[in-house]
Amino acid sequence: MSYQRYHGSCHCQAVKYEASIDLADGSNRCNCSLCSKVRAWFTFVPGERFRITEGEDALSHYRWTPASKGEPFLDYAFCSRCGIRLYGSGDAPQMGGRFYAVNVPTLGDVDREALVAAPLRFIDGAHDRFDRAPEDTRLM
Repeated sequence: MSYQRYHGSCHCQAVKYEASIDLADGSNRCNCSLCSKVRAWFTFVPGERFRITEGEDALSHYRWTPASKGEPFLDYAFCSRCGIRLYGSGDAPQMGGRFYAVNVPTLGDVDREALVAAPLRFIDGAHDRFDRAPEDTRLM
């Protein structure tokens, strides 16, 4: 793996973070009800490779329990001032423990060509099939 440190922020710059990401791991788009509403585009970052560098006090959080789950799986963090969702976070053994799902458009210093060249996976979260793409990805 070849991790590179990137910096990101919300729109108003109240919240800033840094994350070490291996773009060769690619990014993801999901069609669950929440991701569909926000057109989520995210990349997974191990917990030890992510940190808020400024404005943690400006974060608000949202937890949602999907119908198929008994409890919330992710904590979504967004800026309480401008409303931009920065990441979702969770803790799951299959993900290697603590992880962050960084909202790719919030990355400020990522090379666009490297991002375009990185793999893009589609996830069928609407049907709890996280191991495959949905039949229709046109609106993702």
